[in-house]
Amino acid sequence: TSLRGLSFCKSNATHISWLSSPPDSKDGDDTDNPPPATSPCAIQTRSEAGKECMDYLYSNIMPFDVAKAESLGFVQPDQNSSLPDGLGHRIVTSTIQYALDAKTTYPWTNEIPKDVYLEYVLPFASVDEARNNWRQLMTETLAPIIAPLLSEKDVTIREVVHVVNKNVWDVFGGITFKLKQTPLIYDPMSTIAFKYASCTGVSLFLIDALRSVGIPARLAGTPAWNNQIENGNHSWVEVWSNGRWMFMEGAPAAGHVPGVFFDQCKFWFCNPTKFDGKTKVFAARYSKDKAGGVFFPMSWNVGNEGVPGEDRSEWMNEICSKCGKSKA
Repeated sequence: TSLRGLSFCKSNATHISWLSSPPDSKDGDDTDNPPPATSPCAIQTRSEAGKECMDYLYSNIMPFDVAKAESLGFVQPDQNSSLPDGLGHRIVTSTIQYALDAKTTYPWTNEIPKDVYLEYVLPFASVDEARNNWRQLMTETLAPIIAPLLSEKDVTIREVVHVVNKNVWDVFGGITFKLKQTPLIYDPMSTIAFKYASCTGVSLFLIDALRSVGIPARLAGTPAWNNQIENGNHSWVEVWSNGRWMFMEGAPAAGHVPGVFFDQCKFWFCNPTKFDGKTKVFAARYSKDKAGGVFFPMSWNVGNEGVPGEDRSEWMNEICSKCGKSKA
């Protein structure tokens, strides 16, 4: 049984249906056929799902967000409803609303396991970027671009990623790549305002755009090529598709729009020179427990270990060290 288009996992206005557990698969497999489902879907009322989302976000709150937890929206629901002058309208409330709306709107979310959705679609931030209400703006702006896909049968996550990466930069006014902008410009609203960002800002912008349409995405990168600070750093994107993570770049950083099925060796940084076995690569997580003490090193905020991470060094070096080499 294919995961794609699981009708029994479809959410609606009153109930959220989750794929219970992720399939056992390997990173980087390029097949377009998801592995079979291993367990049935779990169903919650929308209010139950909303409460669990709130609990998940708060239990994994990043250390530097604790002092502003109330202003972000980590308060009891009855507190929000009784506040005047719009004080009850907060980022976390909006985040949960639009993340669950995506579950009811986009059929490709049916094949995304619950734990993956909570960690890589739901969160309102990836690292230490400024917190703002990007999800509402991106959801509403991208809706007309995504709408034609809803009438197509069996649209894949890869196809959605391609459409978003092809269109999101122009629809927000022509966003371009500009070197050496982090940490001056890297949160999504600053990128929209200035119309440019460097690798971290471009990556975070694409991650947020993908999350707004229900696609799991996360920030990845190296704090130092070849483990040498003087060689520079780089950030890119990992996207979850067909039960696996694949890496890519936003079109302005890549210099082109990758196709639906792209060769990861075509990205400028994926080569044996950059990946000589010494380069360390990490991906940002939200779940503290699953990170197991690993943190995402931010080259613009050295010493801050507040972002959970996952070590991707072995996987990236295995792929990119072989690029450009002729096959025997």
